[in-house]
Amino acid sequence: MQRSVTRFFNRRRFFALSSLTVCSLTLAIACSPTADVNQTVEETAETAAVAASPTSDLPKVRVGFQTGDINNITMVAYNEGYFEKVGLDVEMSPYSSGGAMVPALAAGEVDITWFFPFPSLTAFATGIDIEVVLLDHAPLTAERLIANELAADVPSLKGKNVGVTIGTSGHHSLLVALDQAGLSQDDINMVNLKPSEMAAAFSAKKIDAAWTWEPAAGKLNELGGKDIATAKSVGAYAVALWAARKEFAEANPEVMVKFMEAWDMAQQDYLADLKSGQKWEAERLNLTPEEFGAMVDRQGSTVVLMADQLTDQWLGTPGQPESTNLYKAYEEYAVFLVDQGRLDSAPEDLTPLINSSYVAEYLESK
Repeated sequence: MQRSVTRFFNRRRFFALSSLTVCSLTLAIACSPTADVNQTVEETAETAAVAASPTSDLPKVRVGFQTGDINNITMVAYNEGYFEKVGLDVEMSPYSSGGAMVPALAAGEVDITWFFPFPSLTAFATGIDIEVVLLDHAPLTAERLIANELAADVPSLKGKNVGVTIGTSGHHSLLVALDQAGLSQDDINMVNLKPSEMAAAFSAKKIDAAWTWEPAAGKLNELGGKDIATAKSVGAYAVALWAARKEFAEANPEVMVKFMEAWDMAQQDYLADLKSGQKWEAERLNLTPEEFGAMVDRQGSTVVLMADQLTDQWLGTPGQPESTNLYKAYEEYAVFLVDQGRLDSAPEDLTPLINSSYVAEYLESK
C-alpha cells in the first residue's frame, strides 16, 4: 500500500511541476523578443522550479495517516499542493490503523499523525510525548451499531453475538449503548473483530450485529443490516485529529504554523467544492464518485473550521484544555481503557496532550 500511494503522490508532483514549467516556457517564448528567448526561457524555468520547491531551511515533515478511514481534506492538502505552497516538504506514510501509528511515533518514524482520540490517548499514556494540535472533522454517524433481522433495537441484543474491535472508540460506544438500554457487556457475546472482518462474519451469521465505522459499516448495510445506534445517538465524542511529536513541534514551530496555513487553505478548497475535493479519496479507495459521496453522507461529518478550533467544544484556548469537551472525553476514555485492561493506569495529567497554541498563532497571523 505504501509503495503504491507513494507512486501516486510522486506522479502527481511530477506532472504538476512539468505542467507549470511547460506553461511558463510557452508564455516566455510567446511574449519575449527573439534575441532574448534562450535567456528568458532559462530564467523562467529556474524561477518555476524554485517557486514549486519547499523552503530549503525547513525539515522534511513525515506525516502518517490512517488508511482505514476517510481523509478528504488531508488528500486535498497534499494532492492540490497546499503543503508545497506554504513551503513544506511533506512525506506521506499510510498506516492501516491508528494503533499501527503508535509504535511509529515511539520510534520517531513520523512527525505528525492523523488518527483518533483512542490511539492518541494510548500513545500519550504509554509515555510517548505527543500533543493534539489540530482537529479535522467529527464523524457523528460514521460509527454505528448495525444489526440483522434478529435485533430490532439495542435491548434485543441480549444473548446475541456482537462484533466489535475491542479497545477502540467503537467498543466504548457499544458499552454506552448497552448501558442506556439497561444491559451490560456480560449480557451479550462480544466477538473481537477487525473492521475488515465484520462483513464476512455478518454474512455467515457468525455475528448478529456489529459496532464499526465506515467503510466497514457501509458494507454491513449492503448486506441488509439496519442501524440501531450511532455515535451521535449515544452522545459519544468522535473526532479525527492531528497529533505531533512534541520534540518535533517545539524544535520546528514555523513548520507547525505553516501546517495550519496549508490545512486552512485545503479546508476552504474542500468546502467550496465537495465533489471535486472528494475525488482523491474516491480514487484511493477505488470507488466511483457516487459510491464515495454516499459513504461521506453516511458519516454525518461536521468539519471543524479553523475559526472554531479554539472553542471549548474543540481544542479550546491555549493553556486551558481542561474546559474543553475533548479533554473531558479523554478523561472518560482513560477510565474505560483502564477498566478494559488496555492501560495499566490513567495519566495523572492530561493537559499536555492538548496544545492549541499553533492554531492560535496561525489565526493571529492571518
